[in-house]
This record gives sequence, C-alpha cells and structure tokens, in this order.
Amino acid sequence: MYKVIIADDNPIICKALESRIPWDELGLELCGVCHDGSDVPDLIRSQAPHIMITDIKMPILDGIALIEQLRSHRYPLQIIIISGYNDFIYLKKAIDYDVAGYLLKPIQDEELLNSLQKVIGNLKEQETFSQMSRSARILEMLESKRIASGLLSAIIRGADSCIQSGEALADLSFPSSYQWLLFQLPLQEDGRLCEFSIEDILEFEDALRHSYRLACHLFLPSDTMLAVISPYEHSDSVTDLVSQLLREDGIRSSYAASKPFRSLSGMQLELMETISGLYGQLYPGRFTAAPAGHAPFLTLKDQQAIGMHLSLHDYKGALAYVTEQLDQCLASAPTPGQLDTFIKTVIKWYSDYDAAYYDMQEQMDAALLAALAFSSRQDMLDAVAPMAEPASDSGSKATYVIQYIENHLNQPLTLNMLSKIFHHNSIYLGQLIKKETGMPFNQLVNKLRVERAEEMLRRNPDVKLADLAYQLGFSDSKYFSKVFKKITGRPPSQSAESEM
Repeated sequence: MYKVIIADDNPIICKALESRIPWDELGLELCGVCHDGSDVPDLIRSQAPHIMITDIKMPILDGIALIEQLRSHRYPLQIIIISGYNDFIYLKKAIDYDVAGYLLKPIQDEELLNSLQKVIGNLKEQETFSQMSRSARILEMLESKRIASGLLSAIIRGADSCIQSGEALADLSFPSSYQWLLFQLPLQEDGRLCEFSIEDILEFEDALRHSYRLACHLFLPSDTMLAVISPYEHSDSVTDLVSQLLREDGIRSSYAASKPFRSLSGMQLELMETISGLYGQLYPGRFTAAPAGHAPFLTLKDQQAIGMHLSLHDYKGALAYVTEQLDQCLASAPTPGQLDTFIKTVIKWYSDYDAAYYDMQEQMDAALLAALAFSSRQDMLDAVAPMAEPASDSGSKATYVIQYIENHLNQPLTLNMLSKIFHHNSIYLGQLIKKETGMPFNQLVNKLRVERAEEMLRRNPDVKLADLAYQLGFSDSKYFSKVFKKITGRPPSQSAESEM
C-alpha cells in the first residue's frame, strides 16, 4: 500500500477526493488530510507518505511554497497539484519542482486516475532502481568482506608481507582505541563446520549499527572463528550482542578480547596474541603467539604406534596414546599452528584405518584454525574415541534413534544427550543419522519439528506461536519463526492462513 495525504483548504474538495479515488483498487491508503500547508511537514514526518495531492492556494503556506520547502528537505514525495489557475508561472514552477501531475478544477475522474497511475508507476520504478542499487551495494560489500577476511587468513598463516599493502583494510581508520573480539565457531553437533557466511556477517553488522549505532567491522578469516574490530569503550556491549546473535543461530561460542590498538601493525600483533589467548581458554596451558608452520610434534614413530592400535581395532589403546601425546604438546607452550597440525595429523591417521573418520578429516583439512573446531581438550579427545559400529547394526540403530527423536520433539534434543542414551560416540550418531536420512542431525530435528508445527496449525490456526514454539522444543517464538520460514519459505502466520 502506498500512503497518500491531501492538502486543501476546502473541506468539500477533500471529501470529494476521498470518495472519488478507488483506494483499494490502486493499492492506496489515505493517511491524513490538512487544510493548511503549514501543517503538512508535521504530518509527513509522522506518516511518511508516498504521495501528496495539494492545492496551489492555501492560507499561511500555499502549495508552491510548501513544495519548495519539501524539496529543500529532500522528502521523496510524488506530488499532484490541483488548481483553479491555468497559469504558465504555476506550471513552470511545478515542472521545476518535479511535480508528477497538474490538474485543473473542476477535476475530471479520468485525469485524476491517470495522474495517480502515473505516480504509482514512478514509485514502482524508484523501488526497482533502489532494489538494484541495494543489491549492487550488497555484492560490493560481500566482495570487500571476502577480500578482507582472506587478508586476515593470510596474516594468520604467517604471510607478514600482506599487511604492507592492506588494500582490503584501507577503509579502516583508528581515530581512537579499538579492540579485537574473537569468537570461536565450533563444530556443530553433527560433526560439521558451522554454516556461517559472509552474508551472516553483514546481518550482524546491521544489528550492531541498529542497536548501538557503532561502526564495528566483522570478518570471517576461518570457518572456525569470527573476528570483530570494535571501539574499545563499547567492547562489552558488542560482545554481549554478538554472543546473543550466535546463540540465536545455535552456536555456543567462547571468545577472547585483545588489548586496545590504534594502527594496522598493532592490529596484526593483537590479532595473533588474541588467537593464542582463545586457544589457551579452550586447552589448558600457555600458547605462543606465532604463525603456523613450525615442526609438528608427532613423528613417524608416533604414526606407527597409533597405526598398530588402529589396525587391531584397539581404539582404547589408540586414544590413550593420543591423550599422552596431546598433553605433552600442550605442556610445551605450542603455537596455535602446532596444535592444529597435531589434530589434523591424528585424524588423518585415524581415517587411514577407519572410513568413519573420512568426513571429519575433510572438515579438519578445510579448517585454518582446526583446534577451534573443538570446545575443549576433552571435546577433541572425544572426537577420536571409539565410534565404529558393525555395518549390519547401523540401519536398525539409526531407526531407533530417529524414532526416539520423533517421539521427543517437545524436549531439548542434542547429539551429546543421544550419545549417552544409546551409548555411542556423538559424532558417530551424527554420521549414522545423516547416512540414513540424507541430512545432518540439527536439520533433521528442525524439519521434523516444522512438519509437526504445520500439522498443528492445520488443526488449530489460532494457536499462539509462543505456545507452539514451546511445545516443539524451540527456545523462543522468534527462533521458531526463523527456522519455519527457512524450511517452508513462509512464516508460520501465512501457513495458518493458507490452510483456512
């Protein structure tokens, strides 16, 4: 609906216009009437109309003076003038102020309708152009974010020379103290890397600007870490909001904050120090802030020892050996890169002996900061705990697990919880479910819950969304609506209406 206001000192003409315009047919709504031009600016500020129909002659502030004032303030209004004066001077001023229509009294219905259809066409063209411009800006911003995130990835890998050019970070300025806030993006419960994207980063930046009017810069230098440059004095507020936004996306994140910095070189130093600090929060011990590329801890002898256990399907013995080597690594103040290499090497060796680890190996090979994929030392060790299952039992096991999920959709469901119920490694259960259903655990649970929601909405379209979300195990109605729309392509309210 496009909003319309009428400004004319003659109430009879105002009433006539109200009755003669086919509002619904044209997709218009009347949002205000003024009998004095001086009242129009306040009405425009409160109602934000798209179209104004105004008389030339009005007390205090006439139509031409009103239009001049509105144009000087850049109000994007489509304007139609009605006048009893067929005067060239008025016509010229109307053209100068980009007036869409000039109608002489008495107004003919056909002329009025043509003018309204013209301004509606103008508005639609503006919307199309605005949408195209916005799409172009978004693409430009996405590309800029990708380049900047790639630059930070290069810095983390140890390419010191890349900071010298800094083209992708050229728009950053440090008039005051800034701070790094680094948020871990751990593996999802199905053993996959987080599906976090550059598009998500733009959404987060919009939320920060809307909530705090802050120009924070967000980057995605790896699949396991979200990086934020925030004004130092507002870092607590930014941390709280980003943590909340991640939780709404189902990501339980640890984070670390740097000391303040004022330059690109300080930014690079504090980035590496803060990555080390984040690793130190997840794994006990002190980490050295240095780029990756140092000699790995595991040797050929270690590979032979682990391989011997795995070839005999002695997962318990292999796990004990890995635990011993991991603790030695952590006790030696490693760099983040050294711990990443340790984890990638171990999982690569496991995948050589057991196909169940192929998927995890691919995930780790793709991760720049692999150790951030795990929430703790124990979480990493759990990833290489026994998770093999006789092939003949896997189908029936998956059936039991899926039946349990379907019968408990109203309760919180996690792979860790199911692993305790069914006495299997959570990553193995996630792979089992994906093999059976073709989708990851979280996606399956959300799909089943949304299908149940559609069924309940069909039976009772008046059910409250908050109650429905609670009954289906969602944390709140906002998150429920987001998941529902993502799966069905429409919000729950429209789903209820479509069944009526």
